[in-house]
Amino acid sequence: MLSESEHGHSHGHGTGIPWLDMIVGISAIFISVVSLVVSIGHGRTMERMVEQNERMVAANTMPFLTEVGSNLDPVTEKPAIKIALKNGGVGPAVIDWFQIRYKGVAYSNIDALLRACCEAALPKDGSSPKGVIYSNVSQSILPARESIDPIVLNTEAGKELYIALNKARDDMSYRACYCSVLDECWETDFGAGRPRRVKECHAPDGAALW
Repeated sequence: MLSESEHGHSHGHGTGIPWLDMIVGISAIFISVVSLVVSIGHGRTMERMVEQNERMVAANTMPFLTEVGSNLDPVTEKPAIKIALKNGGVGPAVIDWFQIRYKGVAYSNIDALLRACCEAALPKDGSSPKGVIYSNVSQSILPARESIDPIVLNTEAGKELYIALNKARDDMSYRACYCSVLDECWETDFGAGRPRRVKECHAPDGAALW
């Protein structure tokens, strides 16, 4: 009697027809390759969709800081100086630091700035002039489409100081570094060019910030 091992040989799952087995094998390989290509293509499509979504989110949170100023009160139509920053973007501007410079020197408050630019027009008794208001800007958040006024000088300040500060504005410049809520950051001197992208905002060491 034959042992169990002698009853026959194991066979593969082939059909027994060589040419048909070859076609089946090639078809299986072809389907595998097609599946792999489709998977790679799908993966790349998903990556592009993610990138596009990230760009869309970034675009929808991008701030754009500009300096705007006037020398006339729009309500009273009387002489008044306003130096303002406006966020013309679509997302909040996280203002890390802001500088006001007069003849290249940065000042951190209105008293120091006025002494540098307009001392002859200040009160002779050394008191602070009336009608002058200033707001700190560094380390603040400016919502989209909103503005903040670093310096406002109204009619109470008097004609002499108005003329002096208005003239001094020709020698004043501004610098700032701000970020979006996604930590995308820009540095600007409020010139004609676009703000410059930076990795993060770092205030100059020992700089006078407004």
